Amino acid sequence: MDNKRISEIVEEEMIKQDANRYRDMRKILTIPQSIADKLDDIFNGFVRERYSCNIWTLLYRAAEMDYEIGDELEVLLPDENQVNIAIAYLAGKALGVDLVKVV
Repeated sequence: MDNKRISEIVEEEMIKQDANRYRDMRKILTIPQSIADKLDDIFNGFVRERYSCNIWTLLYRAAEMDYEIGDELEVLLPDENQVNIAIAYLAGKALGVDLVKVV
């Protein structure tokens, strides 16, 4: 077997490993459809009202700017881990990729 063929095999294996890692990550990051829908509604309203697509501003500073949105998010995302998943979900939507699986 020549070196070129060995390099091709190694490259194919690396691609498979990357694909498996991505698939495993998607198994871990999930969000219920009801929460995804509510996040979409809140974010779209925020964009319309504030002319801002900044996810960080929405999730971490909403209470300062709009108590109603802040209260909704606090109930929807009661702990930091859920906020992190929400960030990944909204960022994935903005980028056009599925970083979080909606179930």
